[in-house]
Amino acid sequence: MRRLVMMLAATGLLMCAAPCARTESTGDAANTEVLDKAKIAEVKGDVARIHNDYAGAVSYYTTALHISRDNAGLYNKLGIAELQLGEKGAANKAFGKALKLDPQLTAAMNNLGAVNLTQKRYKAAVVYFKRALAMDESSAPTHLNLAESWFGLGETDRAMTEYARALELDADILSSSQDGVIAQVTTPEQRARVAYMIAKSYMKRGNLDGALDYLHRAKELRYPDLGKVYSDPDFTALWQDPRLAKIVKR
Repeated sequence: MRRLVMMLAATGLLMCAAPCARTESTGDAANTEVLDKAKIAEVKGDVARIHNDYAGAVSYYTTALHISRDNAGLYNKLGIAELQLGEKGAANKAFGKALKLDPQLTAAMNNLGAVNLTQKRYKAAVVYFKRALAMDESSAPTHLNLAESWFGLGETDRAMTEYARALELDADILSSSQDGVIAQVTTPEQRARVAYMIAKSYMKRGNLDGALDYLHRAKELRYPDLGKVYSDPDFTALWQDPRLAKIVKR
């Protein structure tokens, strides 16, 4: 009898364990399905952003965040899309949320600076960009953003130093894709300044033709200080070159 009771008890445990296991398995599957829906919405948002459909991207990211509420990367992407739509307040809130969830998210720190830069709050922007560079000094877009902030504050030398560092890290910085997670603020004036900086870079490498090409681009972009080539020692080798005189007169 005792043996029978033990067998029944064991059978009972097995019978209980099977439904419990099925419940846990079903729960895990449900959680996975929910997370998959969030990921699908995120990917759709990424695709929409690549195609400049920023309103669509905001919609998809918002849907994903309803499922995955503590995803710092999603909040950062949402902020990028909102910033592209000119919704600076909403973008600032999204970047702030991302940074709260992940204080080491360099992209979000840069992007808070970018919001301030677009609002011409240059001092605040400098603070954010410096913090971002303290986390990752190798971010070319952040150096470029910091350069713009310094220029906005009238700190030309500091701005040129940051432009040079950005170009050192990424020579194609101005033609880089804007579909990433780091906001890069660009303006026509910036392109003119960077063209001049690239010309200086070519001069240091001894590539006179490349320098002349970018000086011509700087002229087309109406760089206001182009005349400084005749006082900038980096351009000494071109001072007597008639090709330079065709671009800018003494």
